[in-house]
Amino acid sequence: MKKFVPSDYKIHRHCFIGSYRVIEPLLNYFPNMSVGFTAVLTYPSAWEARDALKNIPLERILVETNSPYFLPNGVSKRYCRYSHPGLALHTIEEIAKIKDQSISHTLVTIRKNTSRVYNI
Repeated sequence: MKKFVPSDYKIHRHCFIGSYRVIEPLLNYFPNMSVGFTAVLTYPSAWEARDALKNIPLERILVETNSPYFLPNGVSKRYCRYSHPGLALHTIEEIAKIKDQSISHTLVTIRKNTSRVYNI
């Protein structure tokens, strides 16, 4: 990416599930990069993504559903077979818990982030 993308370009790193060690160099090089997280954060096995989230400033985080995949942990497939935007609150709740922030602050900040990245 460094070879072809200007360092000040707005970037949405989609569906991040890796370690902070992987994303840190990109965050440092691309100051306008935001990192998208899905309901994978709610999975017990997602310790690496949760650890990365702890180290990424809330102002650089976006939320995604990656519909129809990644049904949040705890949502029964008997009631909802596929992920959809209405389930994004599960991811917001997990982010707020991990970052030790209120849900309202987390929602407001992520909304601002989305507006900044996508000019909406």
